Amino acid sequence: MPSVHSSSTVKGRWLKLMLVIVLGTGGILPGTFDLTRSTQAEAAEPVQTFETEAIPRQYQEGSYDQYLAQHQAAPRPDTPIVIEGESFTSTDKMNPQIVEGIPGLSGQAVETGEEGSLTWSFQVPQAGLYQIAVRYYQLEGKNADIDRELHIDGELPFNESKNVMFRRIWANEGEMQQDDRGNDLYQKQIEKPLWQETYVQSPDGRHTAPYSYYFSQGEHTLTLISARERMLIDRITLKQSDEVPDYAQVSAGYAELGHTPSSNVLLKIQGEEAVLKSSQVLYPLMDRSDPGTEPTHISQIRLNTIGGYNWSEAGQWLTWNIEVPEDGLYHIGIKAKQNFQRGMTSYRKLYIDGKLPFAEMENIAFPFSTDWEMKELSTEPSGSSPAEPYLFYLTKGSHELKMEVTLGEMADLLRIVESSVLELNRMYRHIIMITGTVPDEYRDYQLDKKLPDLVGTMQDQADILEAVARQAERLAGSGDRTASLTRLIVQLRDMAKSPETIARRLETFKSNTSSLGDWIYSINYMPLSIDYLIVASPDMKLPTAKASFWSKLKYNTGTFMLSFFTDFNVLGAAKDTDKKITLWMTQGIDQAKIAKRLIDESFTNETGVAVDIQVVSEGVLLQAMLAGRGPDVAFSLPNDKPVNYALRNAVEDLSKYPGYEQVAGRFHPSAMVPYQFNGGIYGLPIDQSFPVLFYRKDILEEMNLEVPETWEDVFTMIPELQKHNLLFGFPIQVLVRLGANVQDASSLPVNAAFGTMLYQNGGQLYREEGQASALDTELAIKTFMDWTDLYTTYKLPITTDFVNRFRSGEMPIAIDDYTRFNIISVTAPELKGLWDFTVVPGTEQADGTVRRDVPTRGSAAVMLEASKYKDEAWAFLKWWTSTETQAKYSLELEGLFGPSGRGSTANLEAMARIPWQSQHYKTLMEQWKWARGIPEVAGGYFTGRHLDNAFRSVVISSEDPREAIDTYTQYINDEITKKRKEFGLPN
Repeated sequence: MPSVHSSSTVKGRWLKLMLVIVLGTGGILPGTFDLTRSTQAEAAEPVQTFETEAIPRQYQEGSYDQYLAQHQAAPRPDTPIVIEGESFTSTDKMNPQIVEGIPGLSGQAVETGEEGSLTWSFQVPQAGLYQIAVRYYQLEGKNADIDRELHIDGELPFNESKNVMFRRIWANEGEMQQDDRGNDLYQKQIEKPLWQETYVQSPDGRHTAPYSYYFSQGEHTLTLISARERMLIDRITLKQSDEVPDYAQVSAGYAELGHTPSSNVLLKIQGEEAVLKSSQVLYPLMDRSDPGTEPTHISQIRLNTIGGYNWSEAGQWLTWNIEVPEDGLYHIGIKAKQNFQRGMTSYRKLYIDGKLPFAEMENIAFPFSTDWEMKELSTEPSGSSPAEPYLFYLTKGSHELKMEVTLGEMADLLRIVESSVLELNRMYRHIIMITGTVPDEYRDYQLDKKLPDLVGTMQDQADILEAVARQAERLAGSGDRTASLTRLIVQLRDMAKSPETIARRLETFKSNTSSLGDWIYSINYMPLSIDYLIVASPDMKLPTAKASFWSKLKYNTGTFMLSFFTDFNVLGAAKDTDKKITLWMTQGIDQAKIAKRLIDESFTNETGVAVDIQVVSEGVLLQAMLAGRGPDVAFSLPNDKPVNYALRNAVEDLSKYPGYEQVAGRFHPSAMVPYQFNGGIYGLPIDQSFPVLFYRKDILEEMNLEVPETWEDVFTMIPELQKHNLLFGFPIQVLVRLGANVQDASSLPVNAAFGTMLYQNGGQLYREEGQASALDTELAIKTFMDWTDLYTTYKLPITTDFVNRFRSGEMPIAIDDYTRFNIISVTAPELKGLWDFTVVPGTEQADGTVRRDVPTRGSAAVMLEASKYKDEAWAFLKWWTSTETQAKYSLELEGLFGPSGRGSTANLEAMARIPWQSQHYKTLMEQWKWARGIPEVAGGYFTGRHLDNAFRSVVISSEDPREAIDTYTQYINDEITKKRKEFGLPN
C-alpha cells in the first residue's frame, strides 16, 4: 500500500526546511539587520596594552616575584657560561649514563633517569642574573612531558623552580587516511625525538619571560632532580635570552638591507597539516560550522581544523612548514576562531624559524568571535591612522612557522589574583579561629580589635582587586568575567567600613573568595581553532574567512536533505564489515567520541571488527538486557552492577575465555573482587580509585603539626585543630545524590572511613562466603563505635565541602579519594606547592608494622550473555583494558577536560604512563598495595545503605552504637537471605 502523508505533515517539513535554511545562513536574509554585528565589532576592537605595575604588588613568600624583586638591581652579564652535560660532579640515587652517536649530537651527552638527581659544578666570573637554557633530547617513557626540580647550591631558589618542564615533540603518523565511506580517519600521534634547546621558564605561563637566577662570583652548583621521565642532556648554558626589537626597528632596517616586497605570491597552509606539535592531543579535528572551512563536505567527515580546547594550555605549540618561492617581504594571515570562552581573548606567540621576528609577535590577540575570522597580523590603529599589515622578511626556500599558547597580558593579573586568594583565605582562617565556622550573628566579636590588621588588609585587597578588574575590562571588555571580582570588592569595602557585620557575612565572604577560583580557571585557558595560515605578497588580497550567503544556503540545504540518510554525529563503525559489535557507554558523548577515535585508529584496523557506539544511561541497561535488546559490550558500570546482572544470567563469565589469566594480571587483585561470583568473573575493571590523605603543608607547618602516621596520631591531632576551629576531614556519602533515582540510593557504597578502619583491624564485611553480614561481629562493632565516636565525641560535622574547605584552610587535612587531586589542582592553582597527599593513617600491629588497608571503588566493562559475537566482544574487551589503550584514553581525557579529567585507570601499567609526578606516583603505588576490594553478594546493596542508617541513628538520634549496628545488621541479613532464596542460592 502506498504511504499517505497528511497535509499538515508536509507543511511541517517545509517549515522545517525553511527554518534550517534561514538559521543555517546565519539567521540573516538580504536586507535584514545583523544582530551579531555590533558584538563582533566590539570583539574585533584593538586590544589596549597597559602597565600592570600600576597595581599594588604583593609577593607570596618564596615566590619568583619576591626572588626577582630582591635581585632586580643585579647586572645581567653578557658572557655565557657553558656546562657540558657529561661533566657532572655528583649524583644521588641515579645511575647516569654517558652516551654518544645520537643524531644531531656532536660529542657526548648524559642520560638522566626518572628518579634521583644530578649535580654540576661551575665557576661564575661575574655576579648577576642569568637565564638558564638546556639542550635536551626526549627518551622513550610514559609519553608525558619531562619534569625536573632545579636547585642552586643545594637549595630551591624560589618555589616555581620546583616545577621545570621540558616538552616532548609529536607528529602525525603518515598521511591522512579515509575509511570505506570516504570519511577521514583520525591520525595516530607518534613521538618525533629531536634535540631542543629551551629556557627554564614557567610551565603554566604565569611568567612570560624565562626565569632569571642570581649567581654571585665564584663556584656554584646546579642540581636537576628528576620528578618525571628520562632525558638526555647535551649542555646547560647560563646566558641572556636574545633581546627582541620592536617592529619599528625591524622595518626600519628593511631598506638598508635591500629587502623589497615580493609579488604575486599567495601560499596557504592548512592547520591540520601541522608537522610538529608539543602534545599528542593536538590532532586534526572536524568542523562543520561553516562551508568555508577547508576542506569540507556536506555529508562525509573531514578533519579540517586543529586546536580548540586541546590547544589551550600555556606552552603548547604547533609548527607548520612552508616553501617560499622567492626572497622578499610578506604578509601573514591566520584564519582562526575563538568561540570557546565568551568575552575572553586568546593569545599566541609566533616564531619564524625558531625566533620571534619582532616584539609584537609575543602577544597576538584573538578576541572572542562566533564566526571564523581572518586575522591579518598588523599594527594597532591609532587615531586617524588605520592598521598597517606587518611585513615579514622570508628568504627563498623552506621555513618553519610556530605558534605557541601564551597567557599574554593576563599572566600578571593571574599571579596577582592568586596572591589575593591566598591572603583572603589566610584572613578567613584567622577570623574563624575567633568566631568558629558558624558564628553567632547577634554577637559582636570585636574582630577589628582582636585582629588589628584585618580592616587594613580588606581595604588593601579591595584596592588590588579593583585595579585587576579595571585592567581585565580593558583587555576583554566589561561583562560577567569580572562580576566575581566586583562582588568581592564591594563586600570587602563594606566589611572594612562596618567590621561588626563581618561575622554574619562570613559564609558569603567565603563563597565570594572561592568564586575567584572560577575566574582564575576561566582565564587560565586560551583555546583557539585554526583552519589555515596564509603567507602572501603585499599585492595579494587575503581570502575572506566567512562563506557567502549563497554558499551557506547551498551547504545547509544539502546537509539538511542528507540528514534523513546520514547521522552527522556518527559514532558507528568505521568500516562496512560482517564483524560488528555494539558498545553501550554510560559516560558522556565526549568520552564516546574519544573511544570512537581510538577504536577506528587501532582496534578496527587491526582486527577487522567494527564497533557501533551508543551513549545510554545506566538505568536502561538492565531493562534492555532482560528484554533481549541489549548491546554486546557495556561500560562503565558501577562495582555493584556486574554481579547483580550475573544473578539474572544477563552477563558472561569472562574467566572461561582464552587469555583471561593474562588479562586479569593487568590489575591489582583487589580490582577483581567486586566482579567475582560463584567461581566466575563477570566484569573487567576499567577504573579503580581509593582514599589517600591530603594535607596543607603551609598550615601544618604554621601549627607545628606532623602528618599523622597512625589513627592514634589522628585522634591526638583533632583536638589541636579544633582549638583553632579547624577540621580533620573524613569522607561522608549522601544517601541520594543529585539526579539519582531510588535504585541508586539503595546501592550506597560502604563508607570509606569505616571500611578503612575495619580492614586495617582485620575485619570483614561478610562471612560464610557471602551468606551473612559480618557487621555484628565484635571487631566490626568496635570499629563502628570508633567511627561514630569521631562525630559524637569529637563533634566533627556530618557534611563537608572538602575542596572548598581545604582550599580556604578550614580543613587543612582530610582523607578522600585520590581523584580529588585533579580537582584541587584545577580549582585551587594558588595553592601550588602548598599542599600534598600521602598514604592514609594506619593501624599499628603487635610487631610494630603499620597496616594501611583502604577500600576501593571503580567501574567495569561487561559482555552480555545474549551477544551473538562473543569472540569479537572478548577481543574488544582485551584491547580496551590493555595498557596502550588505557594510557591513551586517559591522556585524551586530560587533553579534553584538562587536569580535572585525568583518569583513574585500573590498569597498573597504564597508571605508570599517566603524567603523575614521580613522588605522587610512588605514593599512589604504595597506597594501592593496601587496596581491598569490597565483595558483592546477593542483597549486598543493603550493606552501605543500612550502615549509613546506623551511623545517622547514632550521630543524629543519639542511639546506642551497639544496638544500632545490631538492628541494621539484621535488616541486611534478612535481605541477603531473601535474595539468595530468590536466585536459588544455598543458605
